[in-house]
Amino acid sequence: MKKSQLKQLLKPIVKECINEALTEQGLLSNIISEVVKGLQPTQTIVEAKQPTPQVNQKEIEAKRMEALEEQQLALKEQKRKLLNATGLSSNIFEGTTPMATSGKESKHGALSGLDPNDAGADISSLVALVGDSWKKSI
Repeated sequence: MKKSQLKQLLKPIVKECINEALTEQGLLSNIISEVVKGLQPTQTIVEAKQPTPQVNQKEIEAKRMEALEEQQLALKEQKRKLLNATGLSSNIFEGTTPMATSGKESKHGALSGLDPNDAGADISSLVALVGDSWKKSI
């Protein structure tokens, strides 16, 4: 007898036995009652949160400033190493002037038609106007 034939014969018998055990012997009702007991809240679990430690804003600001200074020192050191390796001066554009516009240049672009020597608009008063809002928005 092949495995598939044996399976075909045994499957209905096993199914009937399980069905009888669940219904006639009361196993199914026991399982359902245990599940219902598990769903009913017998006791409420309350999580006790630890109070958050008060953070000193001055300490945070001091640490941030210290980290910023370390970053700036690292950047200066990297710039110094790069300038030493290339042999350039600290201001590589020293003594140069912007190119004058010629008639052959494209008329497209945000700054086309403007004099390269134009200083532009002074936006230093914006910082005073906005105040500390810049720090908050960053």
